[in-house]
Amino acid sequence: MAELYRAQVLLERKQHKALLALAAAEGRSMSEIIREAVAEYLVEQDEERELQNWERNLEELAKIREEIRAKFGTLDDDFILRNREEREEDLWQRMMGQE
Repeated sequence: MAELYRAQVLLERKQHKALLALAAAEGRSMSEIIREAVAEYLVEQDEERELQNWERNLEELAKIREEIRAKFGTLDDDFILRNREEREEDLWQRMMGQE
């Protein structure tokens, strides 16, 4: 078990009674249940912060993409399809030995 530190926590009466009942029902201490709840909460907060970071990064990438699109324009879809068709034809000819 990790090194433990004493901390004083103030609970509402209803929370305290519910915690006492839960601890008794599970045969565990209130401290153990509180440590578990805090650990789960901290993991959730880390995950939430990571998600927020990803969202900010994606928003920044979207802004950069729009800046590039505004500055340089975009390629039309036909260009991409045409190059794909040419590449497929070239590959087919190589496979058939018609280079």
